[in-house]
Amino acid sequence: MLTERLGIGGLLVAGLLSGCGGGGGGGSVSGEVEADLSGTISMESRTRVDMDTADDIRVGLAGDNDSRNTSQALPNTAVVGGYLSSSRGTYNTDTADNFEYFTDRIDIYAAELSEGDRINFQVFESPGSYFPVGTLPPQRTLRIVDADTGQEVIILSESTGSLPITAVMGTGFEEGAYFIELSTSGGAPFRYVLTLASESSASVMNTRYAEPDFLVDEAVVTFRAETAAGQDGLAVAQAMSAAEARYLGGQSWRVRRSTGQPVTALSAQTPEQRRTETLSWIQQLGESADVDVAEPNYIYTAQQIQPDDDPLYSRQWNYPLVQLPLAWQAAPEGGQGVGIAVMDTGLFRNTPSASGDWHPDIDANVNLVIGQIMDYVSAELDIDSRWGDPNGRDANPADPGDGRAQSSSFHGTHVAGIAGAVDNMNGVIGVAPLSRILPVRVLGEGGEGNAADLIDAINWAATRSEIDVINLSLGGLGPSQSLEAAINSATDAGKLVVAAAGNQGTDEPIYPAAFENVVGVGAVDGAGERSSYSNIGPSVDLVAPGGDASRDANQDGQADLIISTWGTDDGGVFVPGYAGLQGTSMAAPHVSGVYALMKSVDAAMTPDRFFAFLIGGQLTSPPPNQTEYGAGMIDALKSVDAALDGTTSTILAANPSSLQFNGVVNQQQFDFAKFPSNANISIDSVTDSAPWLVDLEAGAINTSEPVTVSVDTTGLDQSQTYSTDIVIEYSDNAGGETASPLTIPVTLQFGDSPEDRDAGRHYVLLVSTDDSRATEAQTVVNASEGQYSFAFDEVEPGEYFLVAGTDMDNNGLICENGEACAEYPVNGLPEKIVIGDDPLSGVTLSTSFRRPTIASLGVPRYGFEGYRLKTGVDDQEEPVRQVETDR
Repeated sequence: MLTERLGIGGLLVAGLLSGCGGGGGGGSVSGEVEADLSGTISMESRTRVDMDTADDIRVGLAGDNDSRNTSQALPNTAVVGGYLSSSRGTYNTDTADNFEYFTDRIDIYAAELSEGDRINFQVFESPGSYFPVGTLPPQRTLRIVDADTGQEVIILSESTGSLPITAVMGTGFEEGAYFIELSTSGGAPFRYVLTLASESSASVMNTRYAEPDFLVDEAVVTFRAETAAGQDGLAVAQAMSAAEARYLGGQSWRVRRSTGQPVTALSAQTPEQRRTETLSWIQQLGESADVDVAEPNYIYTAQQIQPDDDPLYSRQWNYPLVQLPLAWQAAPEGGQGVGIAVMDTGLFRNTPSASGDWHPDIDANVNLVIGQIMDYVSAELDIDSRWGDPNGRDANPADPGDGRAQSSSFHGTHVAGIAGAVDNMNGVIGVAPLSRILPVRVLGEGGEGNAADLIDAINWAATRSEIDVINLSLGGLGPSQSLEAAINSATDAGKLVVAAAGNQGTDEPIYPAAFENVVGVGAVDGAGERSSYSNIGPSVDLVAPGGDASRDANQDGQADLIISTWGTDDGGVFVPGYAGLQGTSMAAPHVSGVYALMKSVDAAMTPDRFFAFLIGGQLTSPPPNQTEYGAGMIDALKSVDAALDGTTSTILAANPSSLQFNGVVNQQQFDFAKFPSNANISIDSVTDSAPWLVDLEAGAINTSEPVTVSVDTTGLDQSQTYSTDIVIEYSDNAGGETASPLTIPVTLQFGDSPEDRDAGRHYVLLVSTDDSRATEAQTVVNASEGQYSFAFDEVEPGEYFLVAGTDMDNNGLICENGEACAEYPVNGLPEKIVIGDDPLSGVTLSTSFRRPTIASLGVPRYGFEGYRLKTGVDDQEEPVRQVETDR
């Protein structure tokens, strides 16, 4: 039982402190002397921990959840931290003590599941583990088993550990009791976080610190004052005490500070000092009264998975899947006259200089804007000079390859071919074969680009009448507000922005796909099933064929790859060709091409109307579930028919689209979104079927203002989950036809009882404030009534960081990704705590297996690897961990 963990006392460490018995409870030592520092650590509702972690096994307190008969019960919404390993061994930690890992090949949980629920199994490998030659490769498996029949309902496996395993209980899933079985064979020991969530839940997979790449010594600054855009670069640089500033359009500037070192992309090898100096400088820029936002110059990358070496397939299975052949009959214009800006790595040219021919399958559709910059890649990411062009910006958007012995990635060429390859009986055909392709180079060597270049390119595209849709088969974790402002400007100028939803298999938002005015596109395989790598959740508005090399879902004898234009540059010789790729990068241009078909049959087509059709279900086939598929898979024929019909219903939507309450948060707001955006809508009625939902008065609702929704929990059974729908009927005051009423699902789910919560044994540390972050004192505590109590005594006066967390894999580190972690006062933003002559009590922290988002942190947290537990020997020359084991 989990309660068997209680009663484990503290430990004596190097004579610095003594922890309190009974889990470190209370703020005094021996009931006589008030502790130097004491407090409590709370945890979020429905937190659980695996009952046989390596830390439990080490101290002989592990429970048994290895069989269905001894399965560990979970609430129907939960966040669970755990540990698995296929073998036993010792970590390489470079410390005086041995940290062992232990065999635990399976954990089994039991929970009530229902339609729409989703389960995420995220793995975090333990560093420093040693395996002899011949060790089996890892194989992690998630099984969902019907508890009544024993039938395996879902089996999903992943062998690399790089992608989370996600299972969604689809349409028709029978509500009931199920076993959730997590197992491993081969590979390293690992921590994991298992998440159970309902379909309407927001992102729940933020269990690691996001570390988006950025350019050191650069920032993207957006000013408040309208006059900022009219200043020259020198004036802006001087105002920012910087070496250089470049205008990006709108109110945004790229600012570079003077460091005497070349600007480089952040990488694992970037010195920690340069990372921290850059972020500190950016925070200082943001404090200027004239600055609206200052943020890192984030790196964005192509969202493809590298091709295999198979020859060109004889067919493009992806087009019949979305009814494209029928759509071509309905739209014989084939996208003629519609401009698709492919913002990517550039386009294949048989010589990368401005004199060469484009790929023969795209050449006839290439449309350059003479005299304009179409290669926006900054010099630090460029290699144009290898082929005769200067590094940096110019008018030639040719893909220069990478100059390596093996062929490089002609990612933009592949994307452009999907969107608009010519129908010339020579290779492949694009979705919109008569469209105009405007190659705009924003990704340089290795398929990387930065936010400043992308912002500049999008602001330029917003001014060009030749461009109707912007395809961004790229993405990253950096939520640049300046990039979003540029996208909003392009949308306001009538350009539809389409982006890849990302290949990380997570529900963490990927940008730019997750921005409100972007069509985020996920990927499906040859049977229309979500591709194993495709992201889910807030980045996905709809899905399109992106392929999956691990499947032959359409049973044509070939892996489900997307065939399109490609090239080789072996030895510097450029040869056009074709290749099969997979990725959400391949899915996005399907949607861009379909939009071109729609606009070619209806010149009045706008992003506003496209979103109205999308929300109204007129562009897609119905999805199995919205979490994985958004509005569903793009249907080219339905889309063209919608454009030909010309009738756009007035639609009212809500953001967020569903509301969740928990007994603590009993009030929330939502905003209305109107399609078309200038629609004049009045609310006719608001109804719901729940007495616990405070009534909304139709007459008091203004569609231009946020709406506040409240719940009254008086008299409700807190062990139950309640749900209802808010149904809003509305009218178009201009007399236009309206869609069906707006339905907003509402869920009220109380937190579980405090005594049921457990985030695992926590090590509480006082850490030095210098760069070493050395642990000066530590104690160990256990959960009681949903919280931890800790106390330190005989601590040297001074400044410390106060942190706490689990060590589930027993590698001597707490607060790693996948471990529970608490930092005072806020996780991710630790502040110094001062211990003086007077006792300090009542200190509070909060622990969780989740991690704060970049938005809540302000800037990303880079290079954080956790806190090392205090090791070495005590006053009796015994290893510290041995003393702790014997406590």
